Amino acid sequence: MMNYVLIATLMVFILINFAYAQETPKATIVTRVMPEGERVVAVVLEYGREINANNLKPDMFSVEVKFEGNFVKRTITKVYANNNGELIPAPFMNQGKFLVLELNPKEPSAGTATFDPQRFISKRLKLEYKVEQKVSIRSVDGKEFSPFSLTTSEEKHLIIDEFKALVYEDKELGVTIPYRFYVPKNVDKNKKYPLVVFLHGAGERGNDNFLHIAWYRGAVTFAEPGQQAEHPCFVLAPQCPAGSSWTELLTGGNPFKPTRNLIAVANLIKKILKEENIDPDRVYVTGLSMGGFGTFAILIEYPELFAAAIPICGGGDVNRLERIKDIPLWIFHAEDDNVVLVEFSRAVVRRLVEIGGKVKYTEFLWGEMERQGYHPHASWIPVYDNEEVIDWLFQQKKSK
Repeated sequence: MMNYVLIATLMVFILINFAYAQETPKATIVTRVMPEGERVVAVVLEYGREINANNLKPDMFSVEVKFEGNFVKRTITKVYANNNGELIPAPFMNQGKFLVLELNPKEPSAGTATFDPQRFISKRLKLEYKVEQKVSIRSVDGKEFSPFSLTTSEEKHLIIDEFKALVYEDKELGVTIPYRFYVPKNVDKNKKYPLVVFLHGAGERGNDNFLHIAWYRGAVTFAEPGQQAEHPCFVLAPQCPAGSSWTELLTGGNPFKPTRNLIAVANLIKKILKEENIDPDRVYVTGLSMGGFGTFAILIEYPELFAAAIPICGGGDVNRLERIKDIPLWIFHAEDDNVVLVEFSRAVVRRLVEIGGKVKYTEFLWGEMERQGYHPHASWIPVYDNEEVIDWLFQQKKSK
């Protein structure tokens, strides 16, 4: 009788371990917003037991992405393990339930969206990744995980996922604005924090409430852990509805006149100021391209709201700049920008200098953007990665 019990126990033990060996891990695609936009930077595999990754190498795995209709190989640069799924190896011991396959973010197939120049609109791709473990690997306690192949569309978006996805309905204006809102961690109710408002460009209009903070680093810059450590702040990133604009720039009217959408953003800012621990003397606005025009427009229309601004490759109404001459501005544009001509920014700067405005101006010289590998219109890329610019912004405060 005892032999039957022993045999049955051993069979259960063998079956359990066989199940572990045959278990296919869960795979998650991880994206990060790089200076040039959102990229897939890793695939994270979650196993049922801690994996010993000391002897694992990139060539033991394969990662492919469906790109323009075909699966294309992605380059795995690192393999390591941890117990939180973050893109950092476990301290001291290279082991954990999560196995991270870091990928080369510079590859063309690493992108997550495309731009349609005819419609002047961006579109996010449906991500589909194929992952293969080519050899058997072992857990820390010696269990074997057999080779496997799987396909996944499960996504994790670093920093972006920390923004709340919300919608603001302005019934008086008849406008609905999707927006993302970042709240700093461990908010002290006895303190007031700055608010940064980011206005995106024309290509990210829509109602997906995602692309406008993923296409470039405008909003996520201020929510990065390093920036939050130095400059804890709230971040507001509204999305302009498709077919519209922050100003009449794209609708055939006055390119400097705010639309109802931009007025709704001002109303949203006022609402948030009442609800959150925000310092009303440290509200900042920045935007690029269409959002650069929007930055000037919202400043001129509501100068009492803002302490400083960073307009990038935009333009403003030179006849109304008296209203903002006391607001510190740092304006950026590239000399060879062929989408929004540099004269828009130069005209604003000339007028502000004439009337004694608080203006700084940086103009990237002809060819400077292309030497960095970027389109001349994309002058926001070096701006939002410039610590001096970020530090300058947070030093500004409304003068009493």
